[in-house]
Amino acid sequence: MDEEILARLITFTEDVVLCIVLNDGRKMITNGKKILAGKIEGELASFILKESKEFLKDKKVGVKQFKDYNIYFERIDINKFLKTIGSEFVKNAITVNELLKLMENNENIIIVDVRSPREYKNETIPGAINIPLFLDEEHALIGKVYKEEGKDRAIDLGIEIFKKRLIRILNESKKLDKNKLIVVFCARGGMRSQIMALILQLLGFNVKRLIGGFKAYKHAKDKIKK
Repeated sequence: MDEEILARLITFTEDVVLCIVLNDGRKMITNGKKILAGKIEGELASFILKESKEFLKDKKVGVKQFKDYNIYFERIDINKFLKTIGSEFVKNAITVNELLKLMENNENIIIVDVRSPREYKNETIPGAINIPLFLDEEHALIGKVYKEEGKDRAIDLGIEIFKKRLIRILNESKKLDKNKLIVVFCARGGMRSQIMALILQLLGFNVKRLIGGFKAYKHAKDKIKK
């Protein structure tokens, strides 16, 4: 499964349908009501939305035809998916539902937002503290390089910046309470939270990384409000 689809799937808290146009490889994720990811449009998208409801109810997988297109449908059980996507990915990870339960029960945890100060100030998980992997200007620069020069160059730049800021991150991290569970998150549960989780593990903390990051948290809270 490609990284883009994987990144989107881990942000969902309810079952979805993964659809693949076998003729050209285009992919779409839907909950039967709207398109959650993918760039399929027009009559084909409408057909997929309609047919996907069948797979959310009865079928697990199948192929349907629309005009000259053959479309593969597969229902994704999100809870099972998160448990089977590989031990390397889910090691020391926590789902948003598990985090919400800990928060509701007032468990002895510290939630660490590793996004930039600007992202943190804009909106965060209640009670979270900010230990940014990258400061505002650094995060903006990495994003700009990603758009203009590509992912590999952005990763190289991020590594260079990280090496220069490691002392700051270590000093801030050492202030955390080792008697508490540390839950770290970034925007989507990607590289920033993975790096911070590794640092905290090396420092001897009991740490969990939030799968899907802040996006998964927002999705879950918005669903509860409805």
